[in-house]
Amino acid sequence: MFQRDYILRMIEMMGDLARRVAELMEQLEYLHQLDDASRLHCGLPLNALESLSADSLKDMLGPESRLYASELLYLRAVEGRAVWEERQDFLLKSLRLLASLEEESILCEIRAPRMKELKAECLPMLTGEDFLACARFYEEAELYDEMEDALFQAVEGTAEASERALRVRLGCGMLEKASRAGEKALTLCGMTAQELMDAAQDLRRMGVEGK
Repeated sequence: MFQRDYILRMIEMMGDLARRVAELMEQLEYLHQLDDASRLHCGLPLNALESLSADSLKDMLGPESRLYASELLYLRAVEGRAVWEERQDFLLKSLRLLASLEEESILCEIRAPRMKELKAECLPMLTGEDFLACARFYEEAELYDEMEDALFQAVEGTAEASERALRVRLGCGMLEKASRAGEKALTLCGMTAQELMDAAQDLRRMGVEGK
């Protein structure tokens, strides 16, 4: 009754179905593990991390929990079946939570590669405030080259005149302070004291010219 081709097609179809079910189960287990970790380290279910804004999470969570939340949202974003819109939202929240830990110098140094990755991924969505937060994070990590880039982006991303002027002043202060860093820190970031002073002048000029 059954022809060979029909049976082969049926086997192939059932194999595809089995793989899809297996993938679904793997995803559910993956999400279940993330949820367990979220409840343990953040005191919130994973869907709360997904749905609440970064500002709400920052208000609710202490520094350690914010770090875990940033990591979990990153893992949620890179899960292979996350839809693009969700992925971008999770990455942006991950960046904002990580950037909120800007006063933790060791953390900033260790997690600087992650911040670079998140900043690159989220670049079109970042606001002037986000860029300024990234700059402060990089300052604490003594990555003054990355700090310089973020400061210029913070000013460029700010349209309101008084806020723009404030960020120029803050940025110039950060660059001038960095120019007085030790030789080792400057060498590691590939900048000289004079280059940082020149950057401060360029940033000040950008504020005056409005460009």
